[in-house]
Amino acid sequence: MTKAKLRFSNKKIKPAFTDKRGSISDILEEPVGHIGIITFAKGVVRANHYHKKSVQYSYVLEGKIELTIADTKGKKKRKYIIDKGTLTTIPTHTAHAYKALTKATILDITTFDRKGNAYEDDTFRIQLV
Repeated sequence: MTKAKLRFSNKKIKPAFTDKRGSISDILEEPVGHIGIITFAKGVVRANHYHKKSVQYSYVLEGKIELTIADTKGKKKRKYIIDKGTLTTIPTHTAHAYKALTKATILDITTFDRKGNAYEDDTFRIQLV
Protein backbone atom coordinates (compact mmCIF):
# COMPACT_ATOMS: atom_id res chain seq x y z
CA MET A 1 0.00 0.00 0.00
CA THR A 2 1.10 3.54 -0.59
CA LYS A 3 1.21 6.08 2.21
CA ALA A 4 -2.12 7.53 1.01
CA LYS A 5 -3.78 4.16 1.60
CA LEU A 6 -2.51 4.00 5.16
CA ARG A 7 -4.71 6.94 6.12
CA PHE A 8 -7.52 4.50 6.90
CA SER A 9 -9.01 5.51 10.21
CA ASN A 10 -11.31 3.76 12.60
CA LYS A 11 -12.46 5.80 15.58
CA LYS A 12 -15.22 5.96 18.15
CA ILE A 13 -17.16 9.21 17.94
CA LYS A 14 -17.71 10.87 21.31
CA PRO A 15 -20.23 13.61 21.95
CA ALA A 16 -18.96 17.14 21.31
CA PHE A 17 -21.63 18.55 23.62
CA THR A 18 -23.84 17.07 26.31
CA ASP A 19 -26.41 18.57 28.65
CA LYS A 20 -29.67 17.50 30.31
CA ARG A 21 -31.44 17.48 26.92
CA GLY A 22 -29.03 14.95 25.41
CA SER A 23 -25.89 15.14 23.29
CA ILE A 24 -24.54 16.31 19.94
CA SER A 25 -21.91 14.23 18.14
CA ASP A 26 -19.97 15.64 15.21
CA ILE A 27 -19.62 12.69 12.84
CA LEU A 28 -17.94 14.20 9.77
CA GLU A 29 -16.71 17.60 8.67
CA GLU A 30 -15.80 16.89 5.04
CA PRO A 31 -17.53 17.61 1.70
CA VAL A 32 -19.76 14.71 0.64
CA GLY A 33 -21.77 13.75 -2.43
CA HIS A 34 -23.97 11.04 -0.96
CA ILE A 35 -25.30 9.84 2.38
CA GLY A 36 -27.24 6.60 2.50
CA ILE A 37 -28.38 4.04 5.03
CA ILE A 38 -27.32 0.42 4.55
CA THR A 39 -28.86 -2.40 6.56
CA PHE A 40 -27.34 -5.83 7.11
CA ALA A 41 -28.87 -9.11 8.19
CA LYS A 42 -26.54 -11.17 10.41
CA GLY A 43 -23.90 -12.95 8.31
CA VAL A 44 -24.36 -10.79 5.21
CA VAL A 45 -21.27 -9.65 3.28
CA ARG A 46 -21.35 -6.33 1.41
CA ALA A 47 -18.94 -4.24 -0.67
CA ASN A 48 -15.95 -6.33 -1.85
CA HIS A 49 -14.74 -3.39 -3.94
CA TYR A 50 -12.61 -0.26 -4.01
CA HIS A 51 -12.88 3.23 -5.49
CA LYS A 52 -10.26 5.15 -7.45
CA LYS A 53 -11.80 8.60 -6.92
CA SER A 54 -14.28 8.46 -4.05
CA VAL A 55 -13.47 8.41 -0.35
CA GLN A 56 -15.97 6.40 1.68
CA TYR A 57 -16.98 6.98 5.29
CA SER A 58 -19.03 4.49 7.28
CA TYR A 59 -20.70 5.36 10.57
CA VAL A 60 -22.20 2.43 12.49
CA LEU A 61 -25.67 3.21 13.83
CA GLU A 62 -26.32 -0.25 15.29
CA GLY A 63 -24.83 -3.71 15.37
CA LYS A 64 -21.35 -5.17 14.97
CA ILE A 65 -19.47 -5.58 11.68
CA GLU A 66 -16.15 -7.10 10.69
CA LEU A 67 -14.51 -4.71 8.21
CA THR A 68 -11.74 -6.09 6.02
CA ILE A 69 -9.50 -3.70 4.10
CA ALA A 70 -6.66 -4.45 1.68
CA ASP A 71 -4.77 -3.04 -1.25
CA THR A 72 -6.39 -3.19 -4.70
CA LYS A 73 -4.90 -6.63 -5.35
CA GLY A 74 -6.48 -8.04 -2.16
CA LYS A 75 -3.14 -8.25 -0.33
CA LYS A 76 -2.04 -6.73 3.00
CA LYS A 77 -5.44 -7.53 4.52
CA ARG A 78 -6.39 -6.03 7.86
CA LYS A 79 -9.57 -6.75 9.83
CA TYR A 80 -11.38 -4.51 12.27
CA ILE A 81 -14.47 -5.03 14.41
CA ILE A 82 -16.60 -1.90 14.21
CA ASP A 83 -19.71 -1.24 16.24
CA LYS A 84 -22.18 1.48 17.21
CA GLY A 85 -20.62 4.93 17.21
CA THR A 86 -17.58 4.00 15.10
CA LEU A 87 -16.60 6.05 12.04
CA THR A 88 -14.28 4.55 9.43
CA THR A 89 -12.59 6.51 6.67
CA ILE A 90 -11.74 4.39 3.64
CA PRO A 91 -9.38 6.25 1.28
CA THR A 92 -9.24 5.76 -2.47
CA HIS A 93 -7.52 2.60 -3.73
CA THR A 94 -8.41 0.71 -0.54
CA ALA A 95 -10.43 -2.46 -1.07
CA HIS A 96 -13.06 -3.05 1.60
CA ALA A 97 -15.70 -5.58 2.60
CA TYR A 98 -18.18 -5.67 5.46
CA LYS A 99 -19.41 -8.84 7.17
CA ALA A 100 -22.27 -8.35 9.63
CA LEU A 101 -21.60 -10.17 12.89
CA THR A 102 -25.06 -9.11 14.07
CA LYS A 103 -27.98 -7.34 12.47
CA ALA A 104 -26.49 -3.91 11.67
CA THR A 105 -27.13 -0.50 10.11
CA ILE A 106 -24.58 2.02 8.86
CA LEU A 107 -24.59 5.49 7.36
CA ASP A 108 -22.69 5.20 4.09
CA ILE A 109 -21.12 8.53 3.16
CA THR A 110 -19.14 9.04 -0.06
CA THR A 111 -17.50 11.95 -1.82
CA PHE A 112 -19.23 10.94 -5.11
CA ASP A 113 -22.98 11.17 -5.55
CA ARG A 114 -25.01 8.21 -6.81
CA LYS A 115 -26.67 10.10 -9.67
CA GLY A 116 -26.16 8.61 -13.10
CA ASN A 117 -23.20 6.25 -13.32
CA ALA A 118 -20.59 8.26 -11.39
CA TYR A 119 -20.57 5.94 -8.37
CA GLU A 120 -20.74 2.65 -10.31
CA ASP A 121 -18.09 3.83 -12.77
CA ASP A 122 -15.80 4.34 -9.77
CA THR A 123 -16.59 0.95 -8.15
CA PHE A 124 -14.10 -1.83 -8.90
CA ARG A 125 -15.10 -5.31 -7.68
CA ILE A 126 -12.65 -7.51 -5.79
CA GLN A 127 -13.27 -10.63 -3.68
CA LEU A 128 -11.96 -10.04 -0.14
CA VAL A 129 -14.53 -11.91 1.96
